[in-house]
Amino acid sequence: MKVTDEELMAYADGELSPVDAARIEAAIASDPDLALRLDAERKLRAALRGHLDPVAEEPVPDAWKEMIAAAAEEDAQAEERKVVSLAAARAEKAKKAAQEARGTARARPFMQRWGTGVAIAASLALGVFMGTQLTLKGPVTDRDGTLVASGALERGLDTQLAAASDKGSLQILTSFQRGDGDYCRVFASGGTSGIACKDDHGWVLERTINGGARQGTEYRQAGSANSELMAAAQDMAKGAPLDAEQEKAAKANGWKD
Repeated sequence: MKVTDEELMAYADGELSPVDAARIEAAIASDPDLALRLDAERKLRAALRGHLDPVAEEPVPDAWKEMIAAAAEEDAQAEERKVVSLAAARAEKAKKAAQEARGTARARPFMQRWGTGVAIAASLALGVFMGTQLTLKGPVTDRDGTLVASGALERGLDTQLAAASDKGSLQILTSFQRGDGDYCRVFASGGTSGIACKDDHGWVLERTINGGARQGTEYRQAGSANSELMAAAQDMAKGAPLDAEQEKAAKANGWKD
């Protein structure tokens, strides 16, 4: 029984339905390697809780309060500008499904002509497409089970200042230091927002949120994702966020304490 990384993480976080959880538990019981992966996920969460829980007791600096309030206000304004109609969403989904069905019907003669080779190639292409959420060759890569920034995202985190992030595909929302002294940055890139912290080898993605992801019957707007991340960053931070001069100095020093 194959268990994906996403399913294992959701199980460790207690986010699966009883039926799916039972399926994962059965797989773990018969697969020692899967049990070790689950143990590693749980140890990581325990370590993060041990590090972050004491920070939650600290008073919130005024600068963080202002930034979180601004992000929340942006979210509220976005919701006022765009009310998602579920009926319209369903109609659009049905329209797209009909278009895809027509496209499949047109393509069927080619599929029949070329046989299973095309079907296999199409399946591989779909697998590559689905894998872009955690691609190992794009802006995120895996380092011993830890997600780290790479490519353009890594370069942007290294060099881009928050003051210069009004335009472009990557926006740096703020920078701060957490309790252990590491520098962290809140970013938004495409449909994804996150928090990355610099260690000796690169930028570790401590948290990511898909800014356009659908949850249940509601759509999360980018402002909502940003406000969540700003609140999470405040919990992680040691003191106030970096001002422009502090950020320049941190960049010049290679984001090392």
